[in-house]
Order: sequence, then C-alpha cells, then structure tokens
Amino acid sequence: MKSYGICPASCGEFVQGFLDKEEYLSSYAIDMFSIATLEEKKEIDLGPKKSRKAIEKVFEKFNIPLEESKNISLNLKSDIPVGKGMASSTADIGATIKATLSILNKNLNDEEISFMASEIEPTDSIILYENSIFNPVNGTVKKYLSSIDNGRVIILEPKGILETKIIRSNPNYLNIKLENKSIINKSFDLLEKGLKNNDLKLIGEACTLSAIANENIHKKPYLNEVIEISQSMNAYGVNIAHSGTVVGILIDENMDYEKIINHLKNQPLSDYYKKIHLANIIGHEKREELEWNMLKTLK
Repeated sequence: MKSYGICPASCGEFVQGFLDKEEYLSSYAIDMFSIATLEEKKEIDLGPKKSRKAIEKVFEKFNIPLEESKNISLNLKSDIPVGKGMASSTADIGATIKATLSILNKNLNDEEISFMASEIEPTDSIILYENSIFNPVNGTVKKYLSSIDNGRVIILEPKGILETKIIRSNPNYLNIKLENKSIINKSFDLLEKGLKNNDLKLIGEACTLSAIANENIHKKPYLNEVIEISQSMNAYGVNIAHSGTVVGILIDENMDYEKIINHLKNQPLSDYYKKIHLANIIGHEKREELEWNMLKTLK
C-alpha cells in the first residue's frame, strides 16, 4: 500500500525580519510541488536524511516504535530547485509528514505539522494553507493573513545555491536583523493591508522594502536593476529569498509576462540569472484544487 503527501514551493518570502524580539517571515505558495510517496516493502529507499527524520518524528508523536518505520520506503519527486531559497527542504519535509500521517491513518493540523517541521530545521510558512506571519525557528503563527487571488511571480534564478544555515551562522546575523526592525515593521503592515484588500501594489511595496533591507545581510546581484525594470514595466514590486538566491518580480494574471521575461533576458543581469521563468501564486482554494487533482492521478 502506498501513501502520498504534497507540499508546494515558494519564491522566497514576501517579508522577513524581526517583530518584537523574534524573527518572522511570510512566504507564499507557488505552483511547484514536492510529492512524497511512502510504501511498506522489504527493500527500502531511505530518502533524504531530513525527510527520514520527519517520518521518525511522526512515529514518535503517536508513540509508535521507531522499529516499525524501518520497513517504510520513501520516494520524493520534486520540481523545486534546491538551495535557491524556494522552500525545497520545507516542502520535502512537509510532504513526508503528510504521507506518514496517511500511511498511519493519523491526523495533525497545519500548525502541528509546521511545528514538527521546525523541530528538524528552520522552516517556511508554506505548510500552512493560509498566508501568515510565521516564526521559522519554532514553527508558530503570530497572525494569519489573507490570500492573493490573481498574483504571479517572474522568478530570476541563478545557477548558484545558498544554504540557509550559512546565513544564520553569521555571528552578527541577529544584530543586523534588529537594525532593520523599523523597516520590517512597516513592511509587515503594508503586506497585511495589501493582502486584506487584494492590493498587489501595497504587497509589492512591502516586498521591495524588505528586499532592500536584507542587502546588509546578503546582497542580491543586480537587485537595484531588477527593481528599476520592475518599476519601468509597471510590475508591482520585487521580493527575494532572504536566505537564498532567487529574486521575484510580482505581477498579476493580466500582465504580459513574456514581454517582461524577454526584456530581462536581454539585460546583463541574465548572465547571472540564467533561468527566468513564471510561476503562479496559489491561495488556499487554488492550492487545495491542485493538490486534490494531483492526488487523484497518483492513486
């Protein structure tokens, strides 16, 4: 018998930084996914170490002997780039937890799954179906936010990768984050208002502010040029992977994304951002629909 779990990617975060005395972020789901398949059999595939740990966490949660997990094979299939700040690791862990719950016929809600994922490593908020202001370190939700109905993102993806733990290992990481606190407070306020009113202009402003503030932590090559192009082509703003390498330009479903992509590909920045492509931002209802359809094809 096979069981399945699905979790989406994110193109970085809308906003990330300190509120009060803790770090928070708001990432968003896009239509790229990790799919975990679990199956009981003699010859097993252990799968990635973090995802294997996720299986064990679920067994521990329900007081099931870990010995019983050793005959479970894990297969992960994902179209999410690794090491780019697109929540590939969170998606793998989230999908694996969901598949494990399914094979055990157990249930946890989104917050419980996010908390479990954060015990393995700092995590993104994309396990949650609702946008939120989320603590990546302890997996708790400070506040739920509204969803976008018509958002898209043009993703500028470089060849290079960056591991989150490298950013966080900087001894000055927390102090630098605290220096940006007032900007991040403003960014989260703008984001909340923008999502509530489905106002991509406000959302884009929030993202751009947070992206610029993050430059003293990890610089994004050509960020100023990307922001200028975004403004000149009437896009809504620019967001980044705060501890990754991708950059996103926020647009809506009516904008001529091919025109923007072709323009970007004709700029010097395309020598660094080798892959420039489009993804759809998916809110709660669209995500449920996509995941349900994917599960139907798997079963």
